[in-house]
This record gives sequence, structure tokens and C-alpha cells, in this order.
Amino acid sequence: MVALGKLVADQVLQLSAPLVVGGQQRVVRTTTAGGAPANVTAGLTRTGAPARMAGWAGADPLADGLLTALAGRGVETAVVRRGRTPLSTVLVHPDGERTLLTDRGEGRLESADVRREWVAGAAVLHLDGYDLLPDRFPDALRTAASLAHGAGVPISVDVAAASRIEQHGADEYVELIAGLRPDLLSCNAAEAEVLGLVGGLPGWAPELVLVHAGARPTRVLTRAGAEEVPVAPLPEGWLRDTTGCGDAFAAGVLAGWRAGAPVLDAVQAGHAMAAVVAGVLGARPPTS
Repeated sequence: MVALGKLVADQVLQLSAPLVVGGQQRVVRTTTAGGAPANVTAGLTRTGAPARMAGWAGADPLADGLLTALAGRGVETAVVRRGRTPLSTVLVHPDGERTLLTDRGEGRLESADVRREWVAGAAVLHLDGYDLLPDRFPDALRTAASLAHGAGVPISVDVAAASRIEQHGADEYVELIAGLRPDLLSCNAAEAEVLGLVGGLPGWAPELVLVHAGARPTRVLTRAGAEEVPVAPLPEGWLRDTTGCGDAFAAGVLAGWRAGAPVLDAVQAGHAMAAVVAGVLGARPPTS
């Protein structure tokens, strides 16, 4: 399975107390590979599924270490390298919620960078909806989607943040999604509301849409109607960090969906993977 996009460094700062402006406190810092493609492929390899991260990585020592760490997890990488690695500073609050502070780095993925061999023979191509935003690299995603369709590879898209969609215009973003012709669309409840996915499926939407909502049931939307899949409660004291739970959910769903599991079972696998990631610091599951 192939996840395409950019490689990001996640600097995770675990706060010992609620953040106070002008105050001072000790933190626990961890730096790992981040960004949706790295997170999803790390989740896929934990399930035993072969995974490839394709796209753009920085041409700096920071990216060297991140790529080595991904390879150590069994993730194949196929990237063009240029510029400076994007860096996300993740503030993990004592209740497990997180706040992201993002430095976009220097560089991007161009349409001419996308290679046919990145998607040839893949079971699925997973695209990060953040990179579909007009100020990212939507042309490269369109090129990758076109190559996937030509090779008969199904496409999964995970939607960008609701606030970013509203900033750039929901109608324009919907057109960009529709242009990819995805087979599966994943989003959270806020994103679904912005995109008009609160009732039946609109004409632009794919045949399968998953709307996850944290501890609340995940909604499975098809042309035939909607179903809900409950989320099992986390064990007492388990929650440490919600960073990457959406990507972990996507990895679990994709592994089950492309293995032929019924959709509702694949969603439950997504819940299980998200629960694993919620119990650790950072956006990736443990290696064992």
C-alpha cells in the first residue's frame, strides 16, 4: 500500500501541566517522523501489510534520520529530496489533547516528480488531504491519482482540517476532491459538516465515506444509507496523546478493506489501531 505526500519531523513536547502564557514548565521531548504518509505507513507495517511512503522529503540531516527510522519499521521509501524538512511542534496537554505548531519547511512535491512506479502494482494509493489545499501541491496529487486510475489502483483520501477547508473555500476543496475520483474518503465530524456530509451522500462524494468522531461512533456512509460503528472505551488511564489517531484509524481501515474484510470490520480495525496510538506519545504506533 502506498501513502503519498511529504515527510515531516514531529517534535512532541509533553506538558507537565496546563500551558500558562508567560509561565515556565518542564517538558518531555520526543522527535519522530511525522506527517500523514509516514504515520499511515507505520501503522500499515504494524499490521504486517507491505507499505511504501512516496513523495517529498527534505535534503537535510533531519530527513536522513527520519527516513532511516521508517526503513527500520519496514517501510519502503520512494522520495524526491530537496529543501528543508517541515517541522511540527506538538504540544501534548495533560488530558491527552494536542496543539500543533507547524513550520512548513522549504520545498514541495511537483507534478513532474511523481513516478509511475510509485503506484504501479499497489493495493491502494492513500492521499493526504492537506496536500490538496491550493497552497500545497494539489497538482502532484492529481498526477498521482491519474496514474493510479490508469493502473487500476483504488484511491483513498483523508480530508484536511475543517478550519483550513473553510479558509480556502469549501466549494473549491470539494472540486479538488471530486477531481481525484477517490474510492474511499475519510474525515472527522467537523470536516464532514464543512463538506456537507451530514446527511446522505452528495453527488460528488465517493461510494464510501467514513466519518470518525473520537470516542463517538464512526459513521459509515454509502449510497444505500448510513450505519454506525461504536468505539470501544479506552482502558482507564490509557490515553496519553491523540496525535496521529486519525492516521492510525486510516491505516487500520486500509489494511482490512484491501484485504477483503467487510467495511464494518475494517472500521473496527481502524478503531483498534487508533487506540494503540492514543496510548503512546507521538503519532506512530510502537514497533511491537
